Amino acid sequence: MEKLKEFLRPLRKDEFNVENKLSFYNIIFLFILSVAAITVCSKSSPLYPMNNWDDANCFFTVGKSVMNGKILYRDIFEQKGPLLYFIYALAYLISDSSFLGVYFIEIAACFLFMLFSANIILLFCDKKAVLLLPVVTAAIFGSAAFEQGGSAEELCLPLIACGVYMGLKAVLTRKPMSGFEWFVTGVTSGMVLWIKFSLLGFYIGMGIFMLVFYFKNKWNRKILPSLAFLFTGEIAAALPVIIYFVMNRSVKYLFEVYFYCNLFVYPVGESSSSFISLLLNLNNGFGSFVWNFGLCLLFMVLGLIYLFIRSKSLFAYYLSTSVCSFLLLYAGGRRYTYYSFILAVFAPMGLVMLYKLISLVTIKKKNPGRAAMYSAAAAVFILSVVVMIFSSPNTYMIGYAKEELPQYKFNDIISQTEDASMLNYKFLDGGFYTVGGSVPKCRFFCGFNIPYSVDEQDKYAAEGKTDYIITCNKKYDFENYECISSEVFESRKSVFSTYYLYKKIDQ
Repeated sequence: MEKLKEFLRPLRKDEFNVENKLSFYNIIFLFILSVAAITVCSKSSPLYPMNNWDDANCFFTVGKSVMNGKILYRDIFEQKGPLLYFIYALAYLISDSSFLGVYFIEIAACFLFMLFSANIILLFCDKKAVLLLPVVTAAIFGSAAFEQGGSAEELCLPLIACGVYMGLKAVLTRKPMSGFEWFVTGVTSGMVLWIKFSLLGFYIGMGIFMLVFYFKNKWNRKILPSLAFLFTGEIAAALPVIIYFVMNRSVKYLFEVYFYCNLFVYPVGESSSSFISLLLNLNNGFGSFVWNFGLCLLFMVLGLIYLFIRSKSLFAYYLSTSVCSFLLLYAGGRRYTYYSFILAVFAPMGLVMLYKLISLVTIKKKNPGRAAMYSAAAAVFILSVVVMIFSSPNTYMIGYAKEELPQYKFNDIISQTEDASMLNYKFLDGGFYTVGGSVPKCRFFCGFNIPYSVDEQDKYAAEGKTDYIITCNKKYDFENYECISSEVFESRKSVFSTYYLYKKIDQ
């Protein structure tokens, strides 16, 4: 009964410790956990014959094209942020025809996310709680929302988790964030802006909360200097992007593609009334979130319950940032499986609640020895990896060999033509450019959710602009091409796609 009373009362200063730091062994543990999660769940991993996810292949193809002299947006079209393609350009430097570089980058992103998640937990718990992180890791990376590996959401996780941690620390200590922390917030938010701006919801919620928090604590004089540090960080993050587009005289393409297309061409509505449309979009988005990332939602709710019980200020911070994140994700009307993955930044807080509940119901005896603690940690780790193997929608593909994939079969044919060019026709990049190591000849190198890309691809086919054309699940009667091969493959778990290869007819 005494334990329950302790649990239900507000947090005291002696119950949290902002100086609680990870040990060397904690860090090694988190790195091994990161490697295990990405190796098992991401198709970029060497366990898989290839990452055939269309979005990731689009990013890789654009990054490769940039490294081969094409100007982003002007010569090669894709509507995500430029920083995402610069990251994939680095991956291309590691491996030009596989996702090995992306695999290393995913491990780095996961590891940084784990570090911030562990530090969030250590604000409220002792170091033993970190050993429970594999539980949340399995729920996050073994979910359908993880998609297939290499998403913009995945790469932004550590950036936003950093903001979650710094905000929590400021509220817990009731001290304003330092100039350096605001600068870091500016850099990380700037990076998110130039990767995928629909993921900025967290920073909107954080900004609203911090403004109220600062006024409430009479830190009015701190607001302008804090904003100065914040904007300086954002400028620092934007400089590489600005320099790139200014030097290549293509600033207009940056605004036309990244901002105009995403804001006015890409969104979809569900009703003639904008307000009703927004409500329907959010309702459908929530349904997608629950279906594809239900365990993450459970951990988010656990975290919110804990904060509501222990600290209304922390609860307000978490609620404002999570709600704003959700609103910006789904307001546009699209609800792809991976959209909710960024909300994983709020899941580790639920582990605090879980650890406190375990402590609450456990009869406190003498502290367990190191051997017992390490054995329990190993058991949790192994069990979590097993859960990821069976819960991930991607592991079905581990049993396939490269020789079974259409991408490799078609590449054997295409490579017989010297300096062959191809067109991925009216479907998102299927990985054929990746396996062949080829740079697209056409600006609209694959099908996009942008209407005018269809007309442009029709022109390429009519003009016979490439040596080969590849289509998916539909045969076409091209005037200048003949179908020379077709392959069926399980592109997603229990979803089979038929790919057709066309060769240009010699005139």
